[in-house]
Amino acid sequence: MIVTITGAYRNAGDHLIGECARSLLRTYVDDDIVNVDRSSITADHYTLFNRARAVLLTGGPAYQKHIYPGIYPLEVGRVKPPVIPYGLGWKANIKADVDAFRFNDEALDFVRAMHARIPFSSARDPLTVDVLARAGATNVCMTGCPVWYDLAHLESPYAFCASPRSVVLSMPARPSPATAPLLDWLTARFPRATRSLSFHHGLVPAYTARGRETGRANLLLAARALRRGWRVASLAGSAAKMRRLYGGADLHVGYRVHAHLHCLSVRKASVLLNEDARGIAQAIALGAPSVTLSGADVAPAIAAVESVFDTRGEVIAHSIERMRERFVDMRRFLDSL
Repeated sequence: MIVTITGAYRNAGDHLIGECARSLLRTYVDDDIVNVDRSSITADHYTLFNRARAVLLTGGPAYQKHIYPGIYPLEVGRVKPPVIPYGLGWKANIKADVDAFRFNDEALDFVRAMHARIPFSSARDPLTVDVLARAGATNVCMTGCPVWYDLAHLESPYAFCASPRSVVLSMPARPSPATAPLLDWLTARFPRATRSLSFHHGLVPAYTARGRETGRANLLLAARALRRGWRVASLAGSAAKMRRLYGGADLHVGYRVHAHLHCLSVRKASVLLNEDARGIAQAIALGAPSVTLSGADVAPAIAAVESVFDTRGEVIAHSIERMRERFVDMRRFLDSL
């Protein structure tokens, strides 16, 4: 038995990470998997953890200053099997400096304690590897995110689509002045395509003051999209909705990292816009251009989209090949379990 500890709530991408991670485990390691919600760990769970062959911290932007106890309130010293990070990544703002990042003392002890007991962990991207190395954890393998690997498409080639019939624009977690002009440009650029605007946290991401403020901005943008002939898709809490929407699209443009990764994993074109350091890290991992917008200037996004069509998808094919090559390292990690 393997225990995975995940944190999937409103963000559809977190649900997709968990599904993909467990699919890889069932195929290559063990089909007896118990999942535990990281926010619901109690003293009673330690009996379960100690019956497992391994306890895996699975997916998401977990490496933050307060990973313990803020993200994973897990007492590593009470767990007899190895506690192993699986596809975890570093989360920081768009201007963050890897060299300047530091875990707090409790978190640093947590990270070092895990890595002292395992052959190596699985990291989502090269920036995460650098962050861990600076914390003294050098036994780390850059496997990519579990969402990179859709097993049904692992050997499928990428086929360039010159005339997309379905286009999806994914919204950032926080409102951006670039979204409205980008939506207008995509409307004009792909007038015959079915166009969908997606919200991974839902239109109202949380019933807090900030969540309601974001919700108002989202509703205004959704109304603008509907007036221009778009569909609006709320994906909150559902990997299945993600798969249906992006699996049926020919092109994704937007801010959601796991929309981008899922599209690439099923061999669809995608242009990721950086909302924070996670997007930058994926661009490095995949050898792709890093696209960051400033204010309402969407020129870099337009250039990135047009480059896909001017080159018949060279950057998409290259990213997919990088994912395929890295699968050797994901298999090495899975085999170590």
